[in-house]
Amino acid sequence: MNSEARNEREGYVRYNPGAIKRPTFYMTEELLAAIKVKARQEHTSCSGFVVGLLSFLLLSPTGQQLQKNALANNRTLAQELEQFCLLLHEQVVLEEANQLATLSQGFPPQILNHLLLLGLQDY
Repeated sequence: MNSEARNEREGYVRYNPGAIKRPTFYMTEELLAAIKVKARQEHTSCSGFVVGLLSFLLLSPTGQQLQKNALANNRTLAQELEQFCLLLHEQVVLEEANQLATLSQGFPPQILNHLLLLGLQDY
């Protein structure tokens, strides 16, 4: 099997500028500002941050499970994610997350993200 076929089989796609799309998103200034702040915190570009987030929600196994649950519950993906976050928030005490962050020498947002991902896996 040639290397190009093997790379495609393993999920690697050769860079093809013609295959890249640049959609236009209309958003509030508040949302754009939040994206810029978050992208800066994660040391990435705004487009990189948005692509990563959309890829997670649309293509990852967790995102696909959220989509199935949203369909089963007659909700949008955003509503399903919001509902899940509300349920998780009720079960995770922020004070405990902050203590865990201090003990592990991490940042509270990182700990919350980690707990969220663990919760999504269990979900």
